[in-house]
Amino acid sequence: MEEEVGEAFVLNLLSTLASVGVTNTLPITTHLKLPSHPGNNLCLSRLRPRGVCCAYSGVGMGVVHQGAPGRSWTVEETHPYMLFLQRWWLTGQAVWRGYSVLSLDTDLHLSTNPLAMLRAPPYSTFDALMQLDSAWAVQGDSEGQVPTDERGQHVNVVPCRRRLLAPSAAVDAHGCACGAVPAPLLNTGFVYVRAAAAAGATSLPQLIFNRSVAKIMHRLARPPNHDAKGAVDPHAVWAQDVVNEVASEMASVHPGVSAAGRRCHTRDSACSPRPLSAQDARDAKRRWWLPRLPHSVWLATHRRTAAGAEACDAADASRRAPNDLQLVAWTSLV
Repeated sequence: MEEEVGEAFVLNLLSTLASVGVTNTLPITTHLKLPSHPGNNLCLSRLRPRGVCCAYSGVGMGVVHQGAPGRSWTVEETHPYMLFLQRWWLTGQAVWRGYSVLSLDTDLHLSTNPLAMLRAPPYSTFDALMQLDSAWAVQGDSEGQVPTDERGQHVNVVPCRRRLLAPSAAVDAHGCACGAVPAPLLNTGFVYVRAAAAAGATSLPQLIFNRSVAKIMHRLARPPNHDAKGAVDPHAVWAQDVVNEVASEMASVHPGVSAAGRRCHTRDSACSPRPLSAQDARDAKRRWWLPRLPHSVWLATHRRTAAGAEACDAADASRRAPNDLQLVAWTSLV
């Protein structure tokens, strides 16, 4: 039954992608390396017989087989964590070989061609893009103001005026720079990584995924982490958390931002100069991977359009509910 449901999700996503003009696709499945298991290799047993071009990978399966150390993390061959491990291994390998990769969860709903969107402003200047799994950065008059969206999504308010950051061609290449924003939670259901300039060249976005795979493999081979109650805590081998961890380790404020622009957003629980409230402490615990830094390393900008960046001051002057305007949150990698 699980195999049938999984197959249906894959076929539905392929149909949706084809309907918006994306036909160059490659579903990947886990190779469990368990010949007697009905789901040992779903690419060979279910997808290819349906005429679907697919691939499979079994990276790390040996370390989670019965009796292997990875089992102590409560992870086995069919665990979803292992499928994500294959995705990030494939992403790192493909990008290194000169391919841009769009990696998608099968439960996504797409209403437009995602590749066309990623190749146009405001996203065309970025080398890696992911979904947010936390509050959006939105424009406001002051950081502490109450957002107009009371659903709790728009809480990272950024006063969007150019004078908050020294004008810089390097920064403004991504839009009209507004100011610091807390490091977001990254959701890996929608991931796009552009190929390096030359095949075989290592790029910083590619390293996010190579390092994530290396961390997970290393951890699965050692004793597991435990929480305060003594239960196994598998977050350190959960691919999405580890991608967040590695991205935070590599994140850096853009070199084009002056020293005057290096400050903490009021809601950035990763910034060391500010004391943490009880709510901030709970948030920081959820984001166990965040390093403590003296300033925020993520920035927010107005979306860059084909005609260029908006003039932030002019936009502020005419907007009655400015914090409804969603901004683009981004960082540099080192």
